[in-house]
Amino acid sequence: MIQSLHPVRGFALATLGSIVVALPSWSGADEAAQQLVDEMIVAHGGMANWKAAETAYFEDQWTYQGGQKGPLSKITVDQRTRRAYHDYTEMDATVVWDGEKAWSTNWAMPMPPRFLATLNYYFLNLPWLAKDPGVRLATEAPRRLPDDATEYLTVRVTYEAGVGDTPDDYYVLYIDPVRKMLKACEYIVTYQAILPEGVEHSPPHVLIYETFATVNGLLVPTAFTIYEEGEFYAGCEIANWSFDGVFDEGRMIRPEGAVVDTSQP
Repeated sequence: MIQSLHPVRGFALATLGSIVVALPSWSGADEAAQQLVDEMIVAHGGMANWKAAETAYFEDQWTYQGGQKGPLSKITVDQRTRRAYHDYTEMDATVVWDGEKAWSTNWAMPMPPRFLATLNYYFLNLPWLAKDPGVRLATEAPRRLPDDATEYLTVRVTYEAGVGDTPDDYYVLYIDPVRKMLKACEYIVTYQAILPEGVEHSPPHVLIYETFATVNGLLVPTAFTIYEEGEFYAGCEIANWSFDGVFDEGRMIRPEGAVVDTSQP
């Protein structure tokens, strides 16, 4: 079950193309991983600055295989509870996550609203969310990305039982060894409702952050690209970041005609 402080993830990490990713067992705290993640957070503007923001707002637009673009989405997230609402003005559609349920109006896209509710929020705020309650961290051997000579420092992120919809998810963070910025993360999708029956997870993907901007002292992504087994899978452009907005509590009241998402994680 989704918990308010642990957003919908539906992801885990494994390999990219011919890169073999070892998955070592994890036991106990890893002080080296904690220190490296702390350095990453400092490189992205610090934890205190991020936590001080009551909301996070951004606009995103996805591009898929074949060049098809998705609708522009305007997303507001309550930093303290991770509740969220999305506005798709071109479609006159909305998606809302109230911390327990997701619902939508005029929704015509194939992905379940519950899956999408904090999907990109998690991708875009991963440097800070790596220190969420219930997160476990462990260092792994340095790794390289395709066509990139850098040996990135890596940290495996796992979750305690009962955290979020899919506590068996895991991420592998690729952290720049000099600047300590987050360069990429590897994952697979485990949200059952979007997978074929009997399939536990999607093929491996890797998300590479392409560009960043500084907003309120925080270094945030403005574009990323996702690859599946070395091939382009999807891209996303992010604009109009803001950490100054007020969360509209009225959006948490489900309107008449809204459809509650009953998909299974």
